[in-house]
Order: sequence, then structure tokens, then C-alpha cells
Amino acid sequence: MDSGTVRRGGSNRTDRFYRESFSRIDIRPFDKKITPEDRLYFGGSCFAENLYGFWKERFLPASLSPFGSIYNPLSLKECFTLLASGRTIGPEELFFHRDLWNHSLFNSTVSSPDRDEMTERLNRKLMEGREKLKAASFLVLTLGTAYIYEEVSTGDVVSNCHRRPASDFRRRLLTVDECRKALEDLMTAVGELNPGVKMIISLSPVRHLRDDAAENSLSKAVLRCGIDAFLSDAEGDRAEANGSEAVYFPSYEILLDELRDYRWYADDLAHPSEAAVAYIMERFCETASGEYLEVYLKEAEKLRSLLNHRLRFPESPEGVKFTENREKALRKFAEKYPGTILPES
Repeated sequence: MDSGTVRRGGSNRTDRFYRESFSRIDIRPFDKKITPEDRLYFGGSCFAENLYGFWKERFLPASLSPFGSIYNPLSLKECFTLLASGRTIGPEELFFHRDLWNHSLFNSTVSSPDRDEMTERLNRKLMEGREKLKAASFLVLTLGTAYIYEEVSTGDVVSNCHRRPASDFRRRLLTVDECRKALEDLMTAVGELNPGVKMIISLSPVRHLRDDAAENSLSKAVLRCGIDAFLSDAEGDRAEANGSEAVYFPSYEILLDELRDYRWYADDLAHPSEAAVAYIMERFCETASGEYLEVYLKEAEKLRSLLNHRLRFPESPEGVKFTENREKALRKFAEKYPGTILPES
């Protein structure tokens, strides 16, 4: 796979530009290859949701962390330690704010006006998430910021402030060693639940505009150094614990150094565009997949195009025939790849 995805022409001048002037990131292929049968578990910043969406849209088995977006490595460690431990949440761990019960490790989408219902819902999510994490072949984590918010009254780090007063928290920058230690503890906790799971860590390319430009750069640098310290073997791109293995994938570097243009950003100029996410995932698959997954992805794209086709006259002879061929293609795909998650007929 080459940089053809970003090309906009086939002239000799264009080919020369991409050959001599395009800063393509060199990525060492992963030793452990992802196959269509492998279940991926995504967690971390909002960029993890982008990656999860790409995987799900191609019918591949995947799960998303039940906590919502988690941006800093210390909160990520707290969340996955709780998830892996099997511990249940008690109602005394919730707090009431703006007529809703909340938990500091979960986002506001799981808030509730009923305390008991909220406790039950969170524990159900934890149980389901734990079973999915236990069955995962790969854990894909994206780190977004090294800034954390600590609750003044307890000193606990929170994943979500839930619009509480700023005076309830103190904001500080993690050290490189704190980032390293958080990742080590996370890997140990997950490895005890699922020995042998492969962990893929990526630095989110999303710019945190709540930080100014200088703070955002500092934060990303601390995270990158923390990841590098965590991946501590001689080659500097792998770590092992409890039979698990961790590697780094350069999403951040691909967007900033390879694409390097505002055309690859969404309208807010902070998040990568849909095309950028697709390109990053192409590089991800190129790095993490073998020939089997590459063949699968090509066939999945053809099926997606078939499923996304909208008939103007579905009851016409041509429409009926098209529907029959589509159903036949779905059955054939399911028989060839039994582990995939296909839409209902």
C-alpha cells in the first residue's frame, strides 16, 4: 500500500512530488498480525471512537470502552484497572450534580436522575465491558493529553468534571515518569485479566484547543516521552508484561508530518477529517495486517458499497433482482468470514 490515497493525479510531476517531497512515515510492521477473526477493544480519547467506527463499518468484531472518552493516561489507568478487577461500583461512589447522579470515571451519557438505576447501569456496563476485554486479541489505546484534573477534596483524578465548578479541581501536567508508570500499571492490570493480549498505543492527533498552542505541544511531548519510556526494550518500540506485549502506532506523526495540511482536518480545525481517519487506518492496517486481512478489507469495501446503494424503485424487476443479489452477497460473505458482524437482512 502506498500514498496513492492522497494523490490527486497521475502525471510525472505529481509522481515526482510524492517520490521526492512527500514525508511518508516509516512504520515497522507489527510482529503479531491482526486477522478478521481477532476482536479489537478500543479505549482512550475521542480518536479511539474514530478508529472503532472504522473497524465496525467494515463488519469486524470490535468493542469500545464503556467509560466514554478518556484523555489522560492516569484516568485511563484508573478506568482499566477498575474494568479488569471485576469490582462493582457502590452507590456511595456517585455524586449528585445538576439533578443527575454521575461517576467521575464515566462521561455524562450514562448519568441518571435515579441513584439505584445509575449504579445498576454502571455495573452492568462494567460486567459487559470486562467480558469483552477478556476476549479481546488487541487493546488499542489513544492518549490525548497529559493534563489532568484532580478533585481538591479527595486528590482523586477524574475523567470527567461533569460541569462542576472549576474551584472543585486543580489542573496540572503529568510528568513523563507518571505517564510511564500509568501505562505500566494499566498493562499489568489488563494482562492479569487477559494474558497475552496485544496492546497498541497511539498518540491522538486531535489538537486540544482548551489548551493553548504551547500547552498542547508540551502535553503531546510529555505523552510521547512517557510512551517511549514505557516501551523500554532496546529497540524502543515494544514492551512486555504478564505475557502481554505493547507497541506504538504513530497516528499523531502521520497527520502532522505526512498529511500536514488543514484539508485533512474537520471543520473545527482540531479533529482529523473523515478522509484523514481513513488514511490513518489504511496505514494502521498496512502495519498490523497480513495478506489475509488485506484481502478481507477489499472484499468488505465492495460489500459496503453494495449495502449503501439506495434503490429508487425497489419493487421494479431490476430492484428486486438487485435485492436478491445483495442478500446472496451477504450470505456468501458470512459463510466465508463467520466471525464478522453483518447487518440484518
